[in-house]
Order: sequence, then structure tokens, then C-alpha cells
Amino acid sequence: MERVSKFLGKPVISIYDANIEGYIKNVLLDKKMNKILWLCVFDDDSQEEKLISTASIYNFAESAVMIKNSENTFWLDTIDTKDINPIGYKVYNVDGKFVGQICDVEFNNHFTVQNIYLQNDELLEKSNILNVGEKVIIKKENKNISISNFKPKSIVVSSQTENIPVTILETERQEKLTPKKVLTDGYEFLIGRKVGQNIYTENGQLIAKKNSKITAHIIDLASKNGQLKELTSYSLV
Repeated sequence: MERVSKFLGKPVISIYDANIEGYIKNVLLDKKMNKILWLCVFDDDSQEEKLISTASIYNFAESAVMIKNSENTFWLDTIDTKDINPIGYKVYNVDGKFVGQICDVEFNNHFTVQNIYLQNDELLEKSNILNVGEKVIIKKENKNISISNFKPKSIVVSSQTENIPVTILETERQEKLTPKKVLTDGYEFLIGRKVGQNIYTENGQLIAKKNSKITAHIIDLASKNGQLKELTSYSLV
């Protein structure tokens, strides 16, 4: 098993491109803190940050982290992710006692989180985590406690028009919309080409950075924002 702290600052090297993609700044875990999904690296050349999927990693060693290629490498501002970097998160128990701050994460060869450490190498067992929020983790002391014990109750709202009681559940207040899948068939030929200039959405968000390699994800972003024509026009073989 390895610890995240051991790899901070190490270079990430693409075997296929024979290129240093950047230096590891931090990692991103899924919201339930089960697995490391991304390496966040700093690119010295562009002075910007990238996200590299751990699925691309071929090997990690003392000197460097080796990835197969840059196919799953993205500029940070082109990825909308809810994944978290828990280092520095404050931990409290349900009674309000401050337990400590997370300072390290231990993982296996599949990047599955095995242990979480607080200051002084104190272990925070995953089974004792009740809930994870933004910068705060709630720890449970009683194994039988569930987050459902703290769920808001139904709220009764009276209709002003017909005066009929209506029960609204907190979890149903906002309808969850599933975005439709954008079809990009026929544009696979763009994958691997370089971008000749920055491609932006209409509101100025970066879709693809100049000289970056086009991936399937970038094609999807361009399609969703109506910029496939522009991406095609400025793609370089």
C-alpha cells in the first residue's frame, strides 16, 4: 500500500508521448472516499493545472508516476467534477467534538482507499465516517448510527387555493434532471489531433486549450456547446 503524501510533487510521465505531463499537486476522491479517481498535476510549461485519470496509470514508483498516454488527461477548467480532495478536511463527531484534520490517505494498487490518517498518524476508520460534506467530515462513535437518523421529516404545506394539505419531502423539492446524451458519432477522426487555437463556449469557458490533444471528452464538450465546427476547423493533423 502507498500514501498520497509520498507522491506529491513527483512528475507524471506519459510513456507513449515521452513527455512530463506535470507534477502531482493533489488527488481527488469520490464523495464517499472509496477510491482515488484523479491526479491533479501542475504543468510547468503552461502554468496551469490538469486532471489525469488514475485509469491511465501504468506504474507508480519512487521517482515518477508513469501513465500509458495522455488520452485521459484534461485541463482542470474543462472538467466539471464533484470529486473531492479530503486533505485538510476537519473531522467532528456527532456530539460536536473536534477529532482532528485529515493529513494523509493510504491506498492499494487499484487506488481503493484503505486507511485515512489524522494528525500524529491517528487512524480514522472508513467504517466510522457518517457523512462527508464540504471541508467537514462527521464521525460516528456508535456503529449503529445511520445518516437516516438525521434526515429531515416531511413538511406539511397548506395549499392557498384549495386549502388542501400537501406533503412535500425535502429530498423531492428539486427535480433531478438527467442530461441527454450528446451523439458525436462521425467525429472520431479528430481524436489525437492538436488544437490550433483555444476553443471557448459562448459564455467564455474554455473547451480545449491551444496545442492540447483532442480527446473523446473534448469532442463531447464541443458538441454540447455547439462548437464542433470550430473544433474541426482548428484541428491540426
